[in-house]
Amino acid sequence: MKDKMVLEFWDRSEYLDMKNKTYRNSIKSLINEKLREDFYNKDITTNSLISKNQEIKAIIAAKQNGVIAGLEEISAFLKNNGIKIIKKNEKDGATVRKSIIILEIYGNARKILSYERALLNIMQRMSGIATLTNNTKKLIKNNCFISGTRKTLFPLIDKKAISIGGGLTHRLNLNDSVLIKDNHLRLLENNIEKALILATRNKKAKYIEIEVKNEKEALEAASAIKKIKSKKLFAIMFDNMEASIIKNTIKKINNYKNYDYNNKKIILFEASGSINEKNILEYSKTGVDVISLGFLTHSVKAFDMSLYLAR
Repeated sequence: MKDKMVLEFWDRSEYLDMKNKTYRNSIKSLINEKLREDFYNKDITTNSLISKNQEIKAIIAAKQNGVIAGLEEISAFLKNNGIKIIKKNEKDGATVRKSIIILEIYGNARKILSYERALLNIMQRMSGIATLTNNTKKLIKNNCFISGTRKTLFPLIDKKAISIGGGLTHRLNLNDSVLIKDNHLRLLENNIEKALILATRNKKAKYIEIEVKNEKEALEAASAIKKIKSKKLFAIMFDNMEASIIKNTIKKINNYKNYDYNNKKIILFEASGSINEKNILEYSKTGVDVISLGFLTHSVKAFDMSLYLAR
């Protein structure tokens, strides 16, 4: 039951599909923007050397081991622009080895060569994020979920890549759910109960989370949530707190008198801030439901892959 609530609270992967019009339009705009930035239609090298009617077969191959992501997005773009997908040898989420051919395509040489860098950049980024997410998830041995954050310039494709790698998306945008952060609280004179009550009054808000920076604030938030008569889902985010303190605080909250897992007032827990590959296992054992990680997207290494002409 609780896992289902965690997924409902922190995962929006069902919206990150090319069948979804909003996502599809976003991807189309992103790719077109990257192509325009690259002056793809004024490729002085290709236009000088290659006949405008020449057609070629090309392949995209992995140059390292990892998890593939972005195939759905670039395949849709290529099809819509007259490039045939001869064969997909892999699919998003597949674990591949170095030298594996991922995709085979056929079409106009000028188009393929002018699209090459922009499309590979997107697929390399998404595959890099998916690979890092998958590797990070293995470190915590299913103790809890992991998710991304909004610390990224490319929120939708990055969130999609995290999902493909086995993580949760967290919020897609500011309208997704309520997240009361420290700056919000400062403007309310750090009145945690008032902030939660005000958020609950918003009829559109189904998910309400509050960020806390110490045990005192966490216990105050839990007490306020217990008082609120609402069927909305609530979560407490432990921000930049030591794992041992989080573990002890969760025990205190769960031992509150009359705390009942059979009612609708289950409080979910998230840990965030200063968590990395070295300490994530310790944090995963604290009792949190999800760990959100900025490093999955803000400084990820691109997956190594290339496009080659096929003989």
